[in-house]
Amino acid sequence: MHHLFRFIKKWRFVILIALVFLVLRLPAIHYPYHQDEWKNVATSETIEGAGRFFAHPPLMQIAFVTAYDIFGENNFRIFPLLFSIASGILLFLIVRNRTDKKIATWVIVLFTICFYNIFGSVVPDVDGAIIPFFFLLSVYFYDLFNKSEDKNKWKWFVLLTVSILFGFLIKLNFILVIGVLIIDYIWSNWKQFTIRKIGLVSMVTIGFSLLYIISLSFFEAIYPAFSINIMLGHANQFADGLGRNWLQIIVQAVKAIFYLSPLLIIPLLFITKEIFNRTRIFFIYIILGLLFYIVLFDFSRGALDKYLMFLIVPLSIIVGMILSNIFEKIDIKNIWKTLRIPIIIGAVLSVVLILTNFLPHEVLPLYPKTLWFSRVLDGQWLMLNPFNGGSGPLGFYVSFMFIVVSFVISITLGIVALFKKQWRVAIMSILIITGMTYNIIFAEEYLFGKLNGSATRVLNESVNYIKENDSIKSVLSYNDIGNQYLSPIGKYGGRIYAIPESESGYREKFAKHVALGGHFLVVGIPPLGQESFYGKFFNKCNILFDTSSKAIVGSVYDCSNNKTLLNNI
Repeated sequence: MHHLFRFIKKWRFVILIALVFLVLRLPAIHYPYHQDEWKNVATSETIEGAGRFFAHPPLMQIAFVTAYDIFGENNFRIFPLLFSIASGILLFLIVRNRTDKKIATWVIVLFTICFYNIFGSVVPDVDGAIIPFFFLLSVYFYDLFNKSEDKNKWKWFVLLTVSILFGFLIKLNFILVIGVLIIDYIWSNWKQFTIRKIGLVSMVTIGFSLLYIISLSFFEAIYPAFSINIMLGHANQFADGLGRNWLQIIVQAVKAIFYLSPLLIIPLLFITKEIFNRTRIFFIYIILGLLFYIVLFDFSRGALDKYLMFLIVPLSIIVGMILSNIFEKIDIKNIWKTLRIPIIIGAVLSVVLILTNFLPHEVLPLYPKTLWFSRVLDGQWLMLNPFNGGSGPLGFYVSFMFIVVSFVISITLGIVALFKKQWRVAIMSILIITGMTYNIIFAEEYLFGKLNGSATRVLNESVNYIKENDSIKSVLSYNDIGNQYLSPIGKYGGRIYAIPESESGYREKFAKHVALGGHFLVVGIPPLGQESFYGKFFNKCNILFDTSSKAIVGSVYDCSNNKTLLNNI
């Protein structure tokens, strides 16, 4: 027992961080899968299913099928969570090896509490946890390769090559990591570059390219579920030049900024030349990644907010180093005595921010989108902002007023601290406290929805009614919500996306579904516009069941009583 107490005392902070990490993620293990999340899990049950759905390099298919065998359908989120835990360990080791333990601690704290990472840690896909793991593993071996003596370099070079190969065999966007490492290596060694070294780097690049092509051909030969042509066809759809939806890109990028929080953005104001040099490889990753996802290729038709998860790791490292530098002379043991007033101010501001969530908010429909933008521009910010998407989450609300006020306070604090260096420690203390509050509110609404409503609860109650009602044979679901539960019981009839441009197609689809006696499930996050075709249609139907959780309403509709109602809308 004495040894146990000594162990806990010695590692108490590590244990605390680990507990916080798990507490913020484990409640999401059984969070309902949504759209692509469900497809990723469901198609992983068999190799054939994965082969039909995953148009990515072969290791993604193999990894997901293996994970399904181990964790099953209901616990599949454990799979990315394990990679996220491993990423946290690697992150600490990399930063500690590059700097020191103190800075590494700052970084891991930010990584732990950032909502974007909380969400990414449990998404059954590769962009939130698996690609970051292989990025960090590659950087870890890259650092050891650079630091090692000549006789050991080959060992680390082989491990680095294997790590890069595995990452690239999971998803093609891992080419970003390859580009980052090449650029950083050239940047670091350009003064020592000779014709011989340039030739060697060129030969290594060509050799790795051949190794990758051979690997793909090998997997295609032994693993018939994988096709190089399908993989390349999927990749080409992001470069087909059909027209870029810049509005969608802006909306998704803003969502990513909201997910990152002021805590991972505002401290960038205090970057120094020294910090840039020490974190150069991560700045290269950010710049290259943003060029890749926003400029070079068109991801406006994809889940851009999912791809932008790559920002979490480099920003955690850069901001962690900045904060460590600002608080370098602060004794953590006397922090209350030294920073009592800023801590109190931060706590008071956090209470104010939390209270904004309890003001009366308006819930707006998704369409017309101009309504939402007009409210933003007019300063009418007391509205709930929905956070959902094709790659998850199912959906949760956060007060837009809370978000705006949090960013306004943080930006103001950042600007003041930029010009008043003597106040910087105190001001950044306030920023850290309000930033943590911001992330906790996002995490709470995602996990539990106590403030604005739980889509999970509404969905579960609605699906239970559908399960128990034998007269319901086929259900069309708004935003494809509930596919995970309706498909296994044979009652999933398709999805509804309430897009104005698709109205004519849905008139025909609804008419056929009604003629067959079909039903409809609407979990309103966001709600349907009452003046839209879709809102008018469901207002004419009979409500068999409805339930609600704060601002989220769910209804099961029977529209078979009036098969001619479509003609009257």
